[in-house]
Amino acid sequence: MSVGPALAQRRREQADVAPAAQSGAARERELRELLYLQKLAVEAASTMERDELLSLVIRETTGVLEADVCSLYLFDQAREGLVLTATNGLNQAAVGRVVLAAGQGITGAVAASLEPLSVADVATDPRFEWIEGLDEERFTSMLSVPIMAGPRVVGALNVQTVMRREFRPDELAFLSAIAGALAGVLERSELQHRLELQLDEIQLSQTVHERFTELALSGAGLPKILDAIAGLAGGEVGLYDPLGFHLEHGAGRGLAVRRLTIPSSLAGPQASGPVGISLARPRLDLILTPVRAGEELVAVLAVEGTVEGAAAGKRRALEHGATVVALELLKERAAAEVERRLRGDLLEGLLTPGQSPDDIARLAVRAERLGYRIPDQAWVLVLEPDDERSLAMFQTQPLQERLHRDLNELTQRRFPGSLVVARATYSVLLIPARAPAPKNGAAEPSSAGLEEFARAVLALAQGLGRRLYFSVGMGNLASSALELARAHEEARQALRLSRRAGGAGQVTSYRSLGALRLLLEVRDPGVLRRFVEETLGPILAYAQRHRTPLLPTLEALVAQRWNQRAAGRQLHVHINTLAYRVQRIEDLLGASLDDAETRVVLSVALQARQLLSK
Repeated sequence: MSVGPALAQRRREQADVAPAAQSGAARERELRELLYLQKLAVEAASTMERDELLSLVIRETTGVLEADVCSLYLFDQAREGLVLTATNGLNQAAVGRVVLAAGQGITGAVAASLEPLSVADVATDPRFEWIEGLDEERFTSMLSVPIMAGPRVVGALNVQTVMRREFRPDELAFLSAIAGALAGVLERSELQHRLELQLDEIQLSQTVHERFTELALSGAGLPKILDAIAGLAGGEVGLYDPLGFHLEHGAGRGLAVRRLTIPSSLAGPQASGPVGISLARPRLDLILTPVRAGEELVAVLAVEGTVEGAAAGKRRALEHGATVVALELLKERAAAEVERRLRGDLLEGLLTPGQSPDDIARLAVRAERLGYRIPDQAWVLVLEPDDERSLAMFQTQPLQERLHRDLNELTQRRFPGSLVVARATYSVLLIPARAPAPKNGAAEPSSAGLEEFARAVLALAQGLGRRLYFSVGMGNLASSALELARAHEEARQALRLSRRAGGAGQVTSYRSLGALRLLLEVRDPGVLRRFVEETLGPILAYAQRHRTPLLPTLEALVAQRWNQRAAGRQLHVHINTLAYRVQRIEDLLGASLDDAETRVVLSVALQARQLLSK
């Protein structure tokens, strides 16, 4: 009987001991948690670096919660997902590389739902997703909480254990408290980081601005400005016109690419840069920045690199540099425009018919002021677009500037002392027949050499763009300045007659027109019509009544230099048929086609008829 009460008392004493021990362990755990939160607050308020603070969170959270691994994921807007930022148990090679989309895996589900998750066995949870190179099969249980900055999720904090474990509510509350404290730390760190970046950009922008302002005010010129851009941007720089041609300005680190295809996204008045392009040959990534004067694209700056990888310094250098380059190009354009107008006025005077020796003397004085000497003898070439589209392109400023620059360079190299002037619808080249001071292999142009040069001019103009078609006309040699107007008119007449004959993309000299040159001197078309009617009238009347192709037969004979067999082959008729037609022509004309004078008269009459029909 007495044993019973004693045993009961002992059991009561043992029962009182267990809760006491458990209460002590709980108090010890709560103390550790409190000390950790206090340490985190102190460290966050100190000057500790962000990475050191994150390492502290990972390390201390693992110890306090008696977990095997702790991992931190932070949201990256640019990568549109949660990036593994720190861990002390997962694969370290995955840090900064593994990105989880919203809803992906348990971590992604926590970030999407904004609610914590406790999973006793991840292998049986449908939300778990195995990430190769990151997860390890030995981890069984997981606790994940979102990191919130107000209503916005900034990341997720996870702990994992090897042994199966049911995380208690107080452990979940503790991890959430750490996530809350971490959110404030991250927000302050991000704000400080943004402020530091803004300050750096302001200082950098000020430095770049002062550098370019100094260059612009000192009149350093484009070469030094481009060198400064190259130095600040950290790569080779090239300046290109709106057609994509490289502008030679002697930049020390200029790109070797001679021509680019300018993206249409830069051409519009509302377009802004920069734009990235990739070249296949040479293999090169370029950043293109528009150089604008108002809404007009005047040039494009190109520098090695990619838009995505461009640092703030490179972007600022290109932005400020483009502004200064635009000012320099506008100054160059204004000076070139003044010179072109002065040269244009000079040429207008030289090419105006009826000038007197006194007029030429006054023009010579003006020419001397421009650094140009009116030659005693000269050739006149005219470069003219062949169609409406080419004419429209010819009249645009970018093509005008490029064409004038290239023509002047080509002409001066071959024939120093030449004059190149763009008129409203064509360009005029005045080539001295005698080089003023032969040098660098410069030669005095002969007629044949000039035709070769004219073909080079034609190739240059047509090479400026797709579907650009030009022709070149050449007048006869002007033996004095008084004859320049005549040579100019001959060059244009050569072009007109070439087009009437269906020619395009050709070099035509007035000398090559043959008898047509004589016909052009006949000012009264009635005279030519009477001549054609008197010579070819009987043939034309007979052919109309009998529908006999006598006129094509006569044209074929002239083309084949009166060889009947060759004419027959051209017309695809038997020699007997051709002989019958020749006999009929001779009967109608009352003359023999073997007669030399008859042949000349008929040839001229056919050309006159062709001239009248155009």
